[in-house]
Amino acid sequence: MAEIVSASAALAIITNCPFPLIILDRDGRVTGYSHAFEGLLGSTQAAALLRLDPQALADHPDRALLVSARFVRWTDRDNVPRRFEIHRCVISEPDFSEVRFFVDVTKQVELQSTCIRLENELEQNILTDTVTGLLNSRGILLALEPQVARSRRYNSPISVIMLAVDGGSDDKETLLTLARFLKDQLRWADLVACNEQREFVLVLPETTAESAHTLADKLKRQVHELVTRSNVPQQYAPCCGVAAWHRSDSAITLLRRAAAALTRARASRDESEQFVAL
Repeated sequence: MAEIVSASAALAIITNCPFPLIILDRDGRVTGYSHAFEGLLGSTQAAALLRLDPQALADHPDRALLVSARFVRWTDRDNVPRRFEIHRCVISEPDFSEVRFFVDVTKQVELQSTCIRLENELEQNILTDTVTGLLNSRGILLALEPQVARSRRYNSPISVIMLAVDGGSDDKETLLTLARFLKDQLRWADLVACNEQREFVLVLPETTAESAHTLADKLKRQVHELVTRSNVPQQYAPCCGVAAWHRSDSAITLLRRAAAALTRARASRDESEQFVAL
């Protein structure tokens, strides 16, 4: 059972509490504070808050510390921004006072912000897809740029095939099976990626548009047989978009044209030819 302490003992405990705290009366006026709170504001500013009418706090520099929010942002007397979590304790006798404890969470907030920033930077710098282990969109773009530069320098062909199996794009095992299959079918110099839309991107150096068409048609048939054996519904047959490099192309525009070709192929899914070249 909790013991009842005298008023003087309670005041001494409050005054010497290591956390900044204030005591408010039922009207929201500050009636007391701890040494830690005084050290936070300075003795003059802390004393100026005593018995101050809450209505007079509109332009007060320390108004943020007296709001009813759970978390507050406040700039201290050294012009250092601080963050506090406020904990409240209501004392029902004798004048319905409220005690507010200010827990400094500045470091925690800074650490949280740093973690979020680092996670975002890490995500932006990751070059592989988390499911298939293939290059992701950023990885294939970085890998394609020198290939395009080489084609521009030597006037050599390069083509991109974008392949999608919509019925299996949400199934991890199907994606892994397709990734392994495509890697086995391609040459050592070819690149294969899986973008965020779970579409496979095949970069084929020294490959003309005609050869890319032939390969896309072959892969489409083989992938259809593969996913059919894997119990993916037949109506979700794969389709391909093909784009051959033009001298005006950058890596980005070449990938965009392949994506546009895939979009057109999806739109004509019921036709016998399900790949389109731009």
